[in-house]
Amino acid sequence: MGLIIGAVTFLSVLEWIGYILLALLCLLFMIVVHEFGHYSVGKALGFKVDQFSIGFGPAIIKHKSKKTGELFALRCIPLGGFCAFHGEGGTENADGKMSPDDFNSHAPWKRILVFIAGALFNFISAVIIITIFFMAYGDFVPKVGNTGVFCGESSGVMQYFEEDDVIVAVEGNSIYSLVNPNDFANQMNKVGDGVEVTVLRDGVEQNIKVHRGEYNIIDIATGEFYTEEDGSIKVFEGYGIGGISMERQLFGFFESIGRSFVFIFKIIAMLFATLGGVITGALGISENLGGTITAISSIVTVTKIGFEGVLYAVCVLSATLSVMNMLPLPALDGSHVVFTTIEWIRGKPINRKVENAIHAIGLILLFALTIILDIMHFVG
Repeated sequence: MGLIIGAVTFLSVLEWIGYILLALLCLLFMIVVHEFGHYSVGKALGFKVDQFSIGFGPAIIKHKSKKTGELFALRCIPLGGFCAFHGEGGTENADGKMSPDDFNSHAPWKRILVFIAGALFNFISAVIIITIFFMAYGDFVPKVGNTGVFCGESSGVMQYFEEDDVIVAVEGNSIYSLVNPNDFANQMNKVGDGVEVTVLRDGVEQNIKVHRGEYNIIDIATGEFYTEEDGSIKVFEGYGIGGISMERQLFGFFESIGRSFVFIFKIIAMLFATLGGVITGALGISENLGGTITAISSIVTVTKIGFEGVLYAVCVLSATLSVMNMLPLPALDGSHVVFTTIEWIRGKPINRKVENAIHAIGLILLFALTIILDIMHFVG
């Protein structure tokens, strides 16, 4: 018996290790995409690259190009990466001038493009991934079960939901249950009475206008109205839907692309809403924010669903990374954009040593913050 329990436990541990390794691969994918954005745009604009590295710490694999002198390295700690441009730290010659190959010798607008390229590539990858997701797995849309008959007065033409109606949009706005499971209910309640709803009825898309009011709901099993204990017909408040289920709907290529942008912008809006809630105190820090370990844990949880979970997790985290990296906080790309923009406006840079010190301190604080957030998330 003990051997059986031990074998089961060992297999469970191996399974968890597999999920963690998969999560790390997802994280590495996002890092590679981000750094490749800096690298490819930098190369296209004529910047000299010294090193392209994935991970931190000692190198496991490295290769130096004989043609360009660029070092490509895979390092042992897979929690980051960097694309090192020549002279990026502001090196100067003995006469106080920079080499033409130095990063800061290039025009400010070029450097800004390089800085935003990482976030842009993460955003583009998120669009591509969720487009594939919508085509392969679709989104969940509400399907009407029990239906009702309006029993109040209406000044307009009354239309009803019918059994098996698949609801795809409210007032022309598509439903995104993957972002928010309550998206349909929220949209209906937001509009109020006289809502135009797009449904698939017998495979044909059509618009109907439904009203909020009192309905008698028909029981699918008996074909009769629900009744009270005294035998009177029961009255329900709403739009005439007595039961609803969620049905997966696949989308074509062009519709998937259109939905991908809306999906990502909704994710970004939720991100800012969460950050705003944390700042104002409306939302708890430990429940809504986390560091690198929290991100890996979240990926592990979602990837248990299967490959669709992997696609979903990578898309959401790529979109999140693209936004977070452009925040004007020291050490992040957004901060570099701010400093370079100031240099562009002033016609001269802020003291390079001061700027480098700010970014160095910011990087230390950023690492410390991620550790603190992870501890708060798992302990609090």
